[in-house]
Amino acid sequence: MDFFYNNEVEPYPKIENIKQDIKFGRMLYNSYSGYKSELTTILQYINENITNESSIELQNVLLKIAIEEMHHLKILGDLLVKLGFTPYYMGSRNNKWCSDNVKYKFSCVDEMLDFNIQGEKDAIREYERLIENTDSKCIKAILARIIKDEQNHIRIFSSLKSKD
Repeated sequence: MDFFYNNEVEPYPKIENIKQDIKFGRMLYNSYSGYKSELTTILQYINENITNESSIELQNVLLKIAIEEMHHLKILGDLLVKLGFTPYYMGSRNNKWCSDNVKYKFSCVDEMLDFNIQGEKDAIREYERLIENTDSKCIKAILARIIKDEQNHIRIFSSLKSKD
């Protein structure tokens, strides 16, 4: 079963007509590489892929989602450049990214999936907050498209939970 969007059918909007915006760029760093960010999520899912030997299907899904999150990281990095920033791995308050942001141990697969679902929900809320804080139609469209991926990740993780 293929859970993933075909990005050719629903492509990401092109990055165009972006003006330098220091305030918004600083806000965007949290989603790029803050505590709960695309960078953290990529490394979270890669770690889960490596350490979860219970299911090849689950490992493959985690890897595919991590790759989608890498695409989000690239898009956010490109936006940061257009907004006038150099994309460093830090949050909005210049706090450097740290490997302690990744949760390394879970008592069971369902706990891990619940953690991932909550992380995706947190990402959606942050993207919605960012949409509210920009006047750029392009940025709003890009973030709305990323939200669709995050919503799909929630559906995928929810479908993988054990049915008790």
